[in-house]
Amino acid sequence: MSDTPRRFMNQYPEESQEPVPIERYTSKDYFEREREAVFRRKWLNVGNTLQAQNPGDYFVVDLEILDTSLLIIHGKDGKIRAFHNMCSHRGAPVAWDKQGSCKGYLACRFHGWVYDLTGKLVQVSDAENFPSVKAEENGLTEVHCDVWKNFIFINMASTPEETLAEHLAPISDDIGRFDFNGFTPAFSYRIDENVNWKTLQEAQLEGWHLPYLHEKTLARAVKIDGRQYRHAGIELHGLHGVLGSPPPDSHELPPTAALASQFGTGTMQAFGTKAESDSDSYNFRGSFDFWHIFPNFFVGLLDGLYFTFNIWPVAVDRSIWEINGYYPPVKTAGELFALEYSKVSLRDPMMEDCYTHELISSRLKSGAKKHIHFQDEEILARHLGSGVDTCVKEHFSNHQRPA
Repeated sequence: MSDTPRRFMNQYPEESQEPVPIERYTSKDYFEREREAVFRRKWLNVGNTLQAQNPGDYFVVDLEILDTSLLIIHGKDGKIRAFHNMCSHRGAPVAWDKQGSCKGYLACRFHGWVYDLTGKLVQVSDAENFPSVKAEENGLTEVHCDVWKNFIFINMASTPEETLAEHLAPISDDIGRFDFNGFTPAFSYRIDENVNWKTLQEAQLEGWHLPYLHEKTLARAVKIDGRQYRHAGIELHGLHGVLGSPPPDSHELPPTAALASQFGTGTMQAFGTKAESDSDSYNFRGSFDFWHIFPNFFVGLLDGLYFTFNIWPVAVDRSIWEINGYYPPVKTAGELFALEYSKVSLRDPMMEDCYTHELISSRLKSGAKKHIHFQDEEILARHLGSGVDTCVKEHFSNHQRPA
């Protein structure tokens, strides 16, 4: 690891080095601009194909930031589609369960209107008393949807400014070398926090805090004896980016982790080792690579597993943090023990993060400070805010400000 001062600032001189105004985290007006310029315009990850593996499988995603609920469904033709989860009759949900499977049709529980897997309205109950309803004009309202690798994305714009492939182009070849096959959903957490969505994300966009905040948890897996923490690498790719955590100088597992490692790879063990790769496979920057896909999706790659974060704004000072882990299928009791230990070893530092996020948010609202500061190792955190601000300025320079 290099100790060259300002190595990332020098590599990316286009990134400002100035303090960042706190108003970006506390202003309701700015939050509304983000909603319009970012979340109604950009491609957003809403799930994984493992949630709907077979034709007829579906799941529901509530997007409070966009005042809607989406139905993601696997069609008989193999295509994944997304619709507003809203019956054309009087607006009731078509799918009431968070996840399920059907034989080809979904019926609204309110009055029984029926839709097929392509969103087509195929039956209107008491149809003779709806003289103005034309079935071909009253299907489910479709949302732009596309799949990359196992990840399902949607775009809420009437006409997206770019395709998903174009949005991911700066990183798709690189991250796409990771083999996402052979994994299964292992665990998930959902955390409702009183914090601005960027404050929450910025804490994940730098590892510099690990030796401090996570001294008794994750810091053991990135221990750098007698030196400041330095990332193995940080790269900016368009609006996206990646950081690599360095393998530790020494990695002595706690007794329970050592026992779990005898049966399977877990979070703590994976953080402490760097996978070897050939020219055709994914090239790890560190023992753990964390990709940020703008605006609010993260993919963490480790040796033998991966996990994802989705960070959803709800209000200027409230966010939902969704955490999903993907591991090889469990076949033995020992592997189950290793998985459960890995699950809690990730949970504990997440709780340390959550507590800190909310403390920061409450202080920012005090008005005691007007700016915050980012140093060199925090350039990816700065990059998020500069990307959001660019989107906001570009959109509202071309469109009338919303009332």
